[in-house]
Amino acid sequence: MPDVDRHAVSSWVPPARALFVVAAMLATTPTLAQQANGTLQANGRAAKLEHAIAVEVDSATEPGYLDVVVVLSDRRLSAAQARDAAGLEAMSRRDGLAALRVVLNPDARVMSAEPLHPAFTTFVSSALWVRFEPTAYDEKRIAGRLRTPGPQNEFRQQWSYEVSFSAPIVLDPDATTVPRR
Repeated sequence: MPDVDRHAVSSWVPPARALFVVAAMLATTPTLAQQANGTLQANGRAAKLEHAIAVEVDSATEPGYLDVVVVLSDRRLSAAQARDAAGLEAMSRRDGLAALRVVLNPDARVMSAEPLHPAFTTFVSSALWVRFEPTAYDEKRIAGRLRTPGPQNEFRQQWSYEVSFSAPIVLDPDATTVPRR
């Protein structure tokens, strides 16, 4: 067996371990970044909202600008599912999805909010009753707290929610913005 300098060989082990630790951290970062923590109460039934996804979409009210759709839910959803409000409504009825879908304009103003829960007997639009307290909102990430100012009782439905969340914003390659001159 050749004579090997054990000190030289063992000095390579810590960097290898460090690379493994860094790789593991990078692999789990997106999962940790798409998180929510809160509840949605609907007609006396509670749902825990643990997953968050944020996607950019063309603004319906300000042509040439992008809005951000945030969906906080009881399960993981894809970017395509988050963009599709009607699809989420169908999932709520068919599969028991519990979620909160909120559209924010570039100034972090809530444009629409829709809690989704199988306990609802009709769909609820609650933009008037939602409060958004941002802790981060830029072109790459959104975080904060969405809540109602207490229990709501409209449209023969009762609901409330309070959820903290953080999510990277999924870019829309087909979105159009104001062209440069």
